[in-house]
Amino acid sequence: MKEQLIEKYVDKISKEDIKRFGNSNSIFLCDEEVDILYTELKKNWKVFLYGNPTPIFSELKTKVSPTTYEKGVELFYTMKQKYQSFL
Repeated sequence: MKEQLIEKYVDKISKEDIKRFGNSNSIFLCDEEVDILYTELKKNWKVFLYGNPTPIFSELKTKVSPTTYEKGVELFYTMKQKYQSFL
């Protein structure tokens, strides 16, 4: 049930949502980075939540700026730890 709710939520996420979320966490994304993160989120959300995202992060490291990468990975692990009990 939880997974279905999360899937429906992810389906509704827009590129603008990603940009706003980044901005609200002091991660200022260029349009190319938004496109990259949007694609990865839509394609790999289950891995991010339930699997090992390390290979995905390794690939993203070559596609986004170093600042975006470092802040993004830190934010991911902070949020995952904060909301783990809901997953």
